[in-house]
Amino acid sequence: MHKTSRSKGALALTAAAAIGAGGWWATTVFASDHDEAPLVKMDAAQDITDLYVFDSGGGTTTIIVCWAGFNDSRPQPDAEGVYDADALYTIWVDNDGDNEADHAIYWRFGTNTAGDVGIRWEGVPGADDFVSGPVETVFDAGDGARVWAGHADDPFFFDAQGYLETLDTGTLSIVNNRDFLAGLNVTAAAIEIDTALLQDGDAPMQFWVTAARK
Repeated sequence: MHKTSRSKGALALTAAAAIGAGGWWATTVFASDHDEAPLVKMDAAQDITDLYVFDSGGGTTTIIVCWAGFNDSRPQPDAEGVYDADALYTIWVDNDGDNEADHAIYWRFGTNTAGDVGIRWEGVPGADDFVSGPVETVFDAGDGARVWAGHADDPFFFDAQGYLETLDTGTLSIVNNRDFLAGLNVTAAAIEIDTALLQDGDAPMQFWVTAARK
């Protein structure tokens, strides 16, 4: 996972990969954000945990945003996804290196008259004004894009015991088979999209995500 905190309620990422020069990445940033400031922790829909961006092959890029993960203000594992109709999420893409967004991909949740939860995407490059469909379902979002949102196992790995032992002793004690987050959940949204729709020439791309309220 490649991410760093940008501001309260926002995460930023500079995409990176290790397959040589000439790609769409510039720098790699490593961080996590699973235990936020007190006000954010009390609002699971605004508590973004991770942003993942990676080359998914075949000329596509996959972007995954997770929120409503573990923190000390709510029980885990939770029983269902956090789909707040008053929350607005945005993936921002800078594709020319000026640290200003050139694409803004939005989504929010809602329910139909039968009470079924759906997601509405806007600003997807190559798509119409908006696309919508049910959660827990993969569906097309315009030319060259697929989207999904739902309840998921937290993909981030963290050895909390090893971290605390490392702080206490000064000796690296983190091991790769002791995951504190195993069995805990997040709510996630994912988009797989043609990389060419995001790019502007050969300039590196940067990604960050924000959560806001109406």
